Amino acid sequence: MIIYCIEDINDLKYVGKTKQKLYKRLASHKSDKRRKHHYASSKLNLYNCIIYPLEECEEEVSKERERYWINKIDCVNIRKFNGRNKDNKKDYDKVYRKEYRKNMSRQQKDINNARRRELRKLKNNNLN
Repeated sequence: MIIYCIEDINDLKYVGKTKQKLYKRLASHKSDKRRKHHYASSKLNLYNCIIYPLEECEEEVSKERERYWINKIDCVNIRKFNGRNKDNKKDYDKVYRKEYRKNMSRQQKDINNARRRELRKLKNNNLN
């Protein structure tokens, strides 16, 4: 496993782990951002950034090593691991769900507005 860091032009950093080659992992982050996934890496400018390895380790210790780097580096990762995972996870899940609902409601409003516009066009065309 590779523990990596993405650093953007604004000096924001994101720490992650992967089995992939780093350029492929960066491409995956970019794809996730286009699909509007709400990962911490979405705060970064992924088109003006570098990705580099912090360390390589065995898969069995990769989570522990990722936690180490997240705590060591000032990064945008949502959850800092400080030994109280359950509390942090609850807070993270609460914030994530709230943001997800807010964004979904925005998307739904946009979809509904687009449908209304289309219906108005159809009605206007049928009246003429």
